[in-house]
Amino acid sequence: MMTNEAKFHPTAEQLGGFARGTLTAGMNVVVSAHVELCDDCRGKISSLEAEAAAEMLQEIPEARPSNKEFSSMVDSIVNHPQMQLNEQGSDSVTKIHMLEHSVSLPKVLVKVASEGLVWKKLAGGINQASVTLDDQTQCEFLYMKPGSQVPVHKHQGSEVTLVLDGSFSDELGHYKQSDFVVRTASDMHQPASEEGCLCFAVLDSPLTFTKGLARLLNPFIRYRFRRATAAASL
Repeated sequence: MMTNEAKFHPTAEQLGGFARGTLTAGMNVVVSAHVELCDDCRGKISSLEAEAAAEMLQEIPEARPSNKEFSSMVDSIVNHPQMQLNEQGSDSVTKIHMLEHSVSLPKVLVKVASEGLVWKKLAGGINQASVTLDDQTQCEFLYMKPGSQVPVHKHQGSEVTLVLDGSFSDELGHYKQSDFVVRTASDMHQPASEEGCLCFAVLDSPLTFTKGLARLLNPFIRYRFRRATAAASL
């Protein structure tokens, strides 16, 4: 997959958590997908993983290897992807078809979608396909049709959106392929896409619509979040 020059990236805390393996599965996947698409963050992760490996070995001095063995071990860790692809069957999802073209997925999202995606139509020209990764986050592919927009909403926690194809805008900026967009409880926005957009999103709490008839959907939104996180425990 081609890499792109992203303008929006994970925070230093998110990259550090990824390197140390402390993120939730959902956050790990979305950061991993961005890293695959972003040369800059891939370089940062290599350095952070080397630092994490060194710190881990310093904590167990009796098991500390020789300098040569240590260098070899660090190279192995740094060059080993966070999530590897298993051999995929012929029916695996490696691309998502959007209108007149197909979008190739980052390898980690190929694995996530390997059991198939079930798309549901939502209001406003939005299509959504949920995937279950852990019991703390709601994870989903989102396709915004050209000219579509999401109702104005706020967040109780954080929402991370990785743009896989196309673009979307909100009150805070314009986002293109490989951009890693973070919104927190202090943000209120209304994403809209003129050309159409495919994204992968991870939420650690349900969003809340704040205007118009969309507010009637808030109980359903909360229920959908509870169901998505509960599914990981089954």
